[in-house]
Amino acid sequence: MTARRSRRGPAAAAAHIAFGCAFAYGAMKLGWALGGQFLMRETPLPADARDDLLNGTPGTVAGSWASVALALVGMAAALHLSGRFGPHGRFRRVALLAGSWAGCAFMTARAVGLLGYGFAGDLRLLTGRASVPPAHEDLARFQAHWDLLLWSPYWLLFGTCWGVAAWHYRKSGVYRAGPTDLRQRDVSASRG
Repeated sequence: MTARRSRRGPAAAAAHIAFGCAFAYGAMKLGWALGGQFLMRETPLPADARDDLLNGTPGTVAGSWASVALALVGMAAALHLSGRFGPHGRFRRVALLAGSWAGCAFMTARAVGLLGYGFAGDLRLLTGRASVPPAHEDLARFQAHWDLLLWSPYWLLFGTCWGVAAWHYRKSGVYRAGPTDLRQRDVSASRG
């Protein structure tokens, strides 16, 4: 009964949303790796990096493939956080939580604007408080609008879901015991 309850509630909901975000991001990056351009022009990047992305340089294509692989890892981690799989051993549990907290920190920092783009930087640019070279002003404003309305909210949602899922997973008593601990309990129960 406890295992069933652990698959419901905020932890499972957050993990499922994180899975959906990872899936969407991976699908978009797979499209880019295969030559598609869905939301490519709307991605906030410096002008040179944007040109490389649009031109499909080998480095950007390799980066897209790496993002696809990372999205697959994220999808698997989200399924584990949701409680879909049995108890995890100490190493797997620590690795899962460390990756989840790192993802949460990175994505939230990206959304807020600590990594260059994000709500703070977009608002500064759109209100005229940030200087942009005149040659790139139109592109910067275009990217800031898209970042403010799509990318930053996406990263904030994704990062928050990782944090909520990891927090609940960490607190969940169902997942504290690893496979060896369960075997020891079974042996102890059969003796007693």
